[in-house]
Amino acid sequence: MSRGWPAEIGRVVLLMVVAVALQTLIVSRVSVLGVTADLFLILTVVTAIGRGSLYGAVFGFAAGVVADIAFLEPLGVRALIYVLMGYMVGSLVHRFTSVNLWGVFLLAACASFVAQVAYGLFQYAIGPRAGFFVILTTQVLPETVLDALVTVPIYVLLIRLRVVPAPHAETAAAGVGQE
Repeated sequence: MSRGWPAEIGRVVLLMVVAVALQTLIVSRVSVLGVTADLFLILTVVTAIGRGSLYGAVFGFAAGVVADIAFLEPLGVRALIYVLMGYMVGSLVHRFTSVNLWGVFLLAACASFVAQVAYGLFQYAIGPRAGFFVILTTQVLPETVLDALVTVPIYVLLIRLRVVPAPHAETAAAGVGQE
């Protein structure tokens, strides 16, 4: 184990506490086009982009459990979805090895869309039946756009605060310029 692992765990715990506070107290009260941003998913995506698939999956699990508890929903549904999203985003970033802000936007949009559809299918299976296209146009698509738009500034802010490491493309470009 590296020497700085307690500091990394502390950052992750602090990030989770801030996410819970912001999501439950502020973000869930602000509605844009009838939907609110999902900070738990956004931070899972940002963690997966910055630290990889393992960190993304572990953070996604913790964020999903906390989200299920905070929203008083069946325990484990969001945890499963966020684990999958964290792992998939981290794997994609590892496979392509570089990410820019457009990539962050697209990864967040795709992750949000897949997570919303998966959660919608779960809600459809256990809850009252609503039309799929109604849910798609009134909830899934607006929340996908909102989550993607909110992810980019949060990603930049967390890089500036050194909570998430800078992407490989920027550090590689900085190394080329120094030779």
